[in-house]
Amino acid sequence: MIVKDEAKKKFVDLLRGHEKGTNIRVFVEHPGTPDAECGIAFCPPSLYDMADLVYEFDDFKVIIDPISDPYLQDAVIGVNEKDTFTLKSPSITKDFLEPSLPLIERIKFVVATEINPGIATHGGAVEVISLSDENVLSVRFHGGCVGCAAVGSTIKDSLQVKLNQRFREDKITISDVTEHKVTDGTFQS
Repeated sequence: MIVKDEAKKKFVDLLRGHEKGTNIRVFVEHPGTPDAECGIAFCPPSLYDMADLVYEFDDFKVIIDPISDPYLQDAVIGVNEKDTFTLKSPSITKDFLEPSLPLIERIKFVVATEINPGIATHGGAVEVISLSDENVLSVRFHGGCVGCAAVGSTIKDSLQVKLNQRFREDKITISDVTEHKVTDGTFQS
């Protein structure tokens, strides 16, 4: 996402009159459909979700839910001649599961929109690293998943099951490349 300088200045000015910790939420309604629309709203701290993605700028943050995020990767926020915000995102109607797309891109989409929101409830996330020619998917866990005793069942019962339901013909196996060490942030069940 690109936020043009004039939009950054306008966001900072507008945020001055809001509760401390309030930032900007950018979202897509009906993503991946012909009816898709994107929007911008203030996001007070009470409306943050653990699964939200946070993009930091100098004086504010842009908060995006994981479902909207893939549709906003090429978005541009600006200000028009009437001094109102513009938000253009050419991908809001894109079908990220279109079979003609590379398998790894479709997998990344499913991980971001269907798997990571659940994992985020425990303070973690999974990152797709690579996909071999034999469909071995290398992943790295982050946050509360690092060192968690349940990561094996997360791989077997959640990640692998969900991906093989979505991509039956591809028979995906998972390789965890995370260096698992228990830390203060490790999820304790």
